Parts: sequence; C-alpha cells; structure tokens
Amino acid sequence: MASHSTAAAQRSPITIAAGFLGAFVVASLAVQMVRTMTAAQPSTVSPTTTVPVVAHQATLWQELGQR
Repeated sequence: MASHSTAAAQRSPITIAAGFLGAFVVASLAVQMVRTMTAAQPSTVSPTTTVPVVAHQATLWQELGQR
C-alpha cells in the first residue's frame, strides 16, 4: 500500500491537469455526440411527404426572380 501512495505523490501537477483536461474534452465530445444522435432521429413526417431541400443560397432567391 505504501508504494501506491508514494507513486501518486510523485505525479507532476501538469500531468494531473492534462488528465483532467483530456477527460473534459472526451466528456464534451460524448455530450455532443448524444445531442446529435437525438436531434437526427426521424420526425413524424410520413414517407409520402416530400420535403424541399435548399442546395444553395441562389435557390432561395430564384423564386423572387420569377414572374
């Protein structure tokens, strides 16, 4: 048991800080992944309904240019 406590006391504060920073980054990425997965689930739109897709900003102005 004494060898474990002395090994922990010899760790550099920079190493401990880097470990916490790495854990924070991994946890943040996990939260973003979970949020993306829940947002990407299909909605209640029926399969026969078509949803328009705007491919480019020029498509938004196309309707205004038509008579």
